[in-house]
Formats: sequence, structure tokens, C-alpha cells
Amino acid sequence: MTLKDLYKRQSARYKNHSEEKRKVGVLSPLVPRQDNKKVKVLKTEGERKDIFQVLFQNEFLKDILSESYMEQLIDLIYVKDLNEGDYLLRENQFFNSLYIWRNGTLEITGYGRSGEKCKHTRLFGDVSILHPSKSSQTIKALEKSSVWVLDSIDFKEVKINQVIERQDEIVKFLKNIPVIQDAPNERLYKLADLFKKQKFEESKILIREGDFIELFLIVTAGSATVLSRPQTNNGEKKLYRGDFFGEKIFHKETPSLHTVIVDSPGLDCFVLSKETFLDYFHDINDLLRKNTDSHGNYLYVELNQLKRIKTLGRGGFGKVELVQDSKNKDNFYALKSLRKAEIVGKSQIDQIFNEKKLQMLCDSYFIVKLYQTFKDPKYMYFLQEACMGGDLWNLLRRQKRKYFDTDTAKFYSACVIEAFNYLHSRDIVYRDLKPENVMVCADGYVKITDFGFAKRIGPHDRAFSFVGTAEYISPEVIQSHPQGKGVDYWALGIFIYELLVGQSPFRNSEHNDEKTYKAILKGIDFVSFPFTISPRARNLIKKLCRPLAVDRLGCQKDGVKDIEKHSWFSKMDWVKLRSRELEPPIRICLNGKSDTRYFDCVKDKSPEVALDDFGTWDGDF
Repeated sequence: MTLKDLYKRQSARYKNHSEEKRKVGVLSPLVPRQDNKKVKVLKTEGERKDIFQVLFQNEFLKDILSESYMEQLIDLIYVKDLNEGDYLLRENQFFNSLYIWRNGTLEITGYGRSGEKCKHTRLFGDVSILHPSKSSQTIKALEKSSVWVLDSIDFKEVKINQVIERQDEIVKFLKNIPVIQDAPNERLYKLADLFKKQKFEESKILIREGDFIELFLIVTAGSATVLSRPQTNNGEKKLYRGDFFGEKIFHKETPSLHTVIVDSPGLDCFVLSKETFLDYFHDINDLLRKNTDSHGNYLYVELNQLKRIKTLGRGGFGKVELVQDSKNKDNFYALKSLRKAEIVGKSQIDQIFNEKKLQMLCDSYFIVKLYQTFKDPKYMYFLQEACMGGDLWNLLRRQKRKYFDTDTAKFYSACVIEAFNYLHSRDIVYRDLKPENVMVCADGYVKITDFGFAKRIGPHDRAFSFVGTAEYISPEVIQSHPQGKGVDYWALGIFIYELLVGQSPFRNSEHNDEKTYKAILKGIDFVSFPFTISPRARNLIKKLCRPLAVDRLGCQKDGVKDIEKHSWFSKMDWVKLRSRELEPPIRICLNGKSDTRYFDCVKDKSPEVALDDFGTWDGDF
């Protein structure tokens, strides 16, 4: 067999993918609440105390519950009555609520138990308030009984609202500080995320005169005394709730002119260190910088002035449409509409808020811009920039050979690396890279979109969620090990392979997730690399797909620079890429801003029926 014949044979293995279906992201299975009727009851002090104790005595729950919102949670706990013979749980069925015995007699069978009777305060389903869990036992009422119930949705809403309230409180304080009050809202909220709550004991000296200022404090409770130099004749000054000290951290190193001492009985503060500020912002000018990105500053559009042009795609919760601003007809956007009833039913509230928060913070040309969000009784809306070249998955399938040549794959991968570099420098891990989530702009450059699985994971944070797309999931996710930016660099290796081959390395013909996960755990060294992949590309992919995240390219001392310096990218001009001076490998040809030729043909159906949701959970969306 000649070298040419071998090339043809290996290329043919990956050529015919016209029937390929888009890859869908996976999350822990979610089950909507089965019973929407809550029997709200007033609880005695004794009952509230019993509920509090059983929650905090649980080894798992005590690490995830906070006393600051326990009263709210206990208010939301309701009663579920059981008649004799009723089942509370059945073995191997999924459930999404936490139960606490209230009265009566429950019989527990399964998981090594045979007819065990429960007649005292006991908790069932601790993990289920985080995600749906499969019951390992059957619980049946032997007489008329009742249990206290805390639903996962209620638990998550309380946690989300607490975070939002904390952010709003800090931003309100920040808007009273002259040196930063004019910063854009999105940057103030980003700055608010960096503050930590801290208590200081009576007589604690927060700073001495002459010391360099390293902390910025906002007082939330208590007071402190500020002692000035005698020659200033300012005497003593008091700091109370809402007062601040240390705003000089936003400028160059400055010695303090004052000594600050905590008064009795102590001081509660929001605290920001200078080191943390400089980790996220270059300087005060970076914080104050207005949004002047190249996409256009279309941040104040009314929902009713958007005219629907065409449906670009459909997903599990809704659809994406091309819309036109009826007041400024040169402006086109992509409007993503998500059905609220399904968001609530599938416990996706925190995911939607997180998606908005993270994508709204991003200001990079290599990330799809989120301009604004809206809501009405039926939908939540994301108004994003329209990338009229469609997604990279579609462009890949339009190629005659169903894969990209080396230079094309290199260009698109470099754009993704730029997006990752931006996100990781802000502790954001994307967690769902795949060609379906990479959009092609009219100028031929690409940007990542869909932040539904993204998460901010700081240096000392840990994430364990099972999240991502099966063929792209890294070993640590499958093994429930802590996740960090290594999951993105693993996915980058899979992404490069798919661009060069036309399918991902761990895909199987049955699309069986279990087989996929087993192959991933077996490792990239057992994957067949076709002749079309050069030795340099193979080397890069294997270095990105090491079993341990700490060994992967991008996770080591020099970070993303190690990837940029790899021999496969030897001819890549990163400076010109960032300034968009490189000629894209594929030219996007459009007949105007509303030309949708690069999108799948999606027929506009008759108006869909979406249920109304008048809950207050979306108040800050």
C-alpha cells in the first residue's frame, strides 16, 4: 500500500459525518417538583429549634448551610402529610427534596435495612437539596404521619438571593466613595465580588500611622476610632456603618497618616486587600474604564422595540432569534429566549443567574458580548451580539472533507486560547468548550458563547459538579475530583483533535456516555491518531490531555504562554491575532447584516405555548 493510499484510507474513516448530531451538554439529572402544593404551617419555637438542630447535626449539611439564612430556610420548610401505606420514597427513584421526620411511624427498607422503624427526629436526603438523588431505600408510613420538607429550589433561591443582596449592599457602599463612584456598574459588581466579610476584636489596631495601606475597609457594624497626627488638629474621628478607610489602595503605595483602633465591642467590615485588587484590575484607570468595545455600546434597548427577523436555533429551554432594533435599524442582535417555567421546574435558577453575571462581566473580542437581559411572565431573555457566520460545528460540516486543514484549525484554536486566557485571568472556568459553542463572526474570527456551565473558581475555591459535554469531559469531573482551569485545557486538546479529524477522540458510534467516560479514563494514549494529524499537533493534544490537571500544558508555572510557545503554534503571530490583523482562513460571505445562510434552516413554528411564572425569584434579572 502506498503512502497516498494510506492517507486516503485514514481520511475516509472521518469523512462522512453529514448525519452527525450536535453534542448536548450534560448536568446532574434534574427532576421538577412533584407536588407544588405547600401546606404552610406556623412553627413553634420548639419546632424551629428541632429543625435547626437536625440540619446542623448532619455531617454533610453543616458544611454547606449558613446560620445567616437558616431562619429564611426554616420559614420555607413545609409539611407533607402521609396516610397509612403512603410512600415517602421508593428505592432507585430520583427525588429532589430534603425530609425531616415530624410525627408518626415510618418503615425503612432497602440498603441493608429490613423493616427498620423510625419514630424520632431524623433527616432523609441531605444531598438532594443540591441535586436530584436516587433513593437507596424505601420509606413507607405505617400510620398517619408527617414530615418537614425543604425543596431544592427553595434552598437555592435563598442562597442566590443572599449573594445578590450582599453584592447590592457592597455596591451601594462603593457608590458613595468618590474615587471609584463613577466606575461602570459591571465593574463595581465585579469589585464587590472581591470583598470578604471580616470581624475585628475590640482594641485591634487596624493600621498604624506610617504603615503602608494594604486594606480597604467598609464598616457594616460597630465602630472604630481614627487617631490623627497632633499637628493636623483633627483630633479623633469615628468610623460607623457605611464609613470607609483605606481608599488609597487604589493608587500607588501610600503611608497612612492615621492610626485606626477598633472600639468596643468589635467591628464588622467588608474588606478588600490591595493585592486582591491588583490581581483583578491593572490599576484605578482599569476599574474606571468605560465599555467602549468594538461591538458597539448598545446597552439600553427596550424589549418591545426588537423586531423578530428569523429563528436561528432551538434548544432545550427555548430558542435564539435574529432581531432588529426598530429604532436603529442598522443594529441586529441575537435574542435568546428561555422559558421561565422550565427554568424553575428543572432547578436551573442559579445557573441562569450565573450565566448572566459571568457573561455580562466579559469584555473580550473573543467572547460573545451580552448586552442586556429582559424578562416577562413567560420568558427570560439574553440580548447578545449576532455572529452571522453561524457556529463552528456547522462550518466544520460544510467543509468538503468534513475537517479543517492545519492552518485553519490553528487559527480557530488560537482564538479560543485568547478567550480562555481572558477568562482564566479572572478565575472564570468555561467548562463547555465544543464547536457548537464557538460562533463565527462576519469578519471570520470566532468567539465562545453560552456561559451556562461557566463558573468562577478562585485560587482557594473548589468545584465538583458533574458538568460539561460527555465527549469533552475531563477525568477529574468523572472522578468527582476538584476542578479548575485544567478542565478547559483538556477540552482544548479535544477541540483541536475534532477540528483536525472531524470528530472527537473519545466518541463511540453508539453515542454511549458510559463507554465515552471509560475511554476518557483510559487516556489519550489509547486513542488512534489519523495520518492527517501532524506529529506537532499530536504532541500538543497529548500534553493538553494529561490525566492529571497539574501536568497539563496551561496549568503550569508559565500558564497559557506554554501553549502559545508550543511548536504547533510556531508561525502564529499572537500580537496580530489579538489586534485582529491576521487574515482569517475562511472568508464569510454575507449579503447584508440579516443574511442567515450560515445557520441551519429552522422553520418558524406557530407561536409556542409557554406557561406564565409570576414568582419573585427573578426580581434582579
